[in-house]
Amino acid sequence: MTLGESIQTARKAKGLSQEALAEQVGVSRQALGKWEKDTALPSLDNLQALAAVLDVSVDVLLGTTQADGTPEPALTLETLRTLLEARDAQKRRGMRLWGGAALGAAALLLCVLVGVAWQYDRQVDVLQQNYQMMQEQFSRTQSELSAQIEDLQAAVRQGEATVLGWGWQPTGRVVRDLDGTWAPVTVWVTPRTVTDGMTAQLMLTHRGGRYDGTTELVDLTPGADGVYRVPGELIFTAGETVELSVQWKTAAGTATNENLGTVECTEEIFRPKIIWGSSGTSLAYGYRTREKDGQTMLTLTQYPVELELDCPAWMQVQSVEVELRLDGAAGEPAVEIELTCGGEWESGDRSGSMWSGNFLDAGMEDGWPYEGGIASFVARVTDSGGNVWTDTRPLMEKS
Repeated sequence: MTLGESIQTARKAKGLSQEALAEQVGVSRQALGKWEKDTALPSLDNLQALAAVLDVSVDVLLGTTQADGTPEPALTLETLRTLLEARDAQKRRGMRLWGGAALGAAALLLCVLVGVAWQYDRQVDVLQQNYQMMQEQFSRTQSELSAQIEDLQAAVRQGEATVLGWGWQPTGRVVRDLDGTWAPVTVWVTPRTVTDGMTAQLMLTHRGGRYDGTTELVDLTPGADGVYRVPGELIFTAGETVELSVQWKTAAGTATNENLGTVECTEEIFRPKIIWGSSGTSLAYGYRTREKDGQTMLTLTQYPVELELDCPAWMQVQSVEVELRLDGAAGEPAVEIELTCGGEWESGDRSGSMWSGNFLDAGMEDGWPYEGGIASFVARVTDSGGNVWTDTRPLMEKS
């Protein structure tokens, strides 16, 4: 047992904390802690004070045991005192004994040095053992961490998405009949990695609508661009939700499934939303009438026209036109203008654009002949699929 271990054992047997023992000995708690950890040695005075407070002898604090359990002789304070007293007695007997006393002092000093050296050797051994244990613990921790990293990387590889992107779009005109609104569509899927002989199959499950509860399995055809597409046409119907997933199969027969997502087939995903804009004046999109040579003439209170289109992302707008009709939406247009796109943007699965034009015509400064009825603007939006969408805005007569 080292000196530090002896001090700690005696302190705990006495029921004292480090703070309490340090205070009674007259040293700091940090100093006592270093003694108990064998990183510092107490002085002889402090050693004697420790022994007194702990009710043990200095021999107990400095003593060790041999392998067979028998006490090993140790240097004690009492031994030091006896040797010193003997040396003083010899000095009083005469100078002839001086040499012997010096020899005893040298022996005493040698014993002290041997004891201190032994203690430090023990401390060095303890530190070396602790260092070796730390090295072994570090090696085990490093191995465990490496294994965890490998497991995590394997999990990431196994959970890696097989799809870079996917989408859908109508392949023909949107139909409105007795069964509701529906459209023929195609679906495309781009895989993250393409291998020789790889095949793909698309699964669609319809929720709601006329195909509620039905599931379709469709083979996907790879293109030269690496994108897999439905070779034929699928039907999406307004009012249903379509759940889609894809299965990839390698040439070796290994299959991998991944959910693509859902398509909420509302009326909005099949048509654009037309929003009429104006300059904000009180005369916006109105008209006035006046008599000229016995004929009623109609003039506009605002000749510029502005529209905002909110479209599904798949839709590509080809043209936007606005007609002025003086005898209701069913009548022939009095004049028609084509609007120009002034900006586009995207937001999620929708896209937006601004369109503007002007009915101003120097040749029509007196307006258009008007025989009564509803005056209206009729907007007509044509997309790349040949669909035509219209919206009517009645005009109010201004005083």
